[in-house]
Amino acid sequence: MTNLQTITFKQPSIILQDHAKSIIYGGLDGIITTFAVVAGATGGHLGTTTIVVLGFSNLLADGFSMAAGDYLSSTTEDHDEPSHALKNALATFLAFNIFGLVPLFAYLILERLTRMPSHWTLILAGIIVSLALAALGWVKALITRQSLKVEIIRTLIVGLLAAGVAYGIGQVLGDLI
Repeated sequence: MTNLQTITFKQPSIILQDHAKSIIYGGLDGIITTFAVVAGATGGHLGTTTIVVLGFSNLLADGFSMAAGDYLSSTTEDHDEPSHALKNALATFLAFNIFGLVPLFAYLILERLTRMPSHWTLILAGIIVSLALAALGWVKALITRQSLKVEIIRTLIVGLLAAGVAYGIGQVLGDLI
């Protein structure tokens, strides 16, 4: 029988540090790719239904793909146990889907509430996404003990640049097709 005094639990901060790479990687990619899908679809003048279908399809499929990639790449390292690799994969999947919901829900809620043209809705959703990106950059800086300012700016630039490129490509292809 185990004595309750000998049972130890990891503190949340230790768990975050153990899986920081997977959480940050999954969270950043979740926000960035989902917002890029929304931006590209908006640029291509696709309707809200199409944007929602593409957004959620991307969210779940890409989240699973990233988790599988994290698991497989983690098991290539000799020192990494399969159980740790599985926890990394789960952290990636959860972070991708939780953070990836931000741009999708921001767009959907604003689309329903404002009834503005979709490009204005996208701009307002971009502001919400920017706040989420800044928050994730802040979390990354705390976990990795890097410069807060540098990590927030870096995260914002990468996320908004990806969305801008996707919007532009969507607009060009939408006009051509």
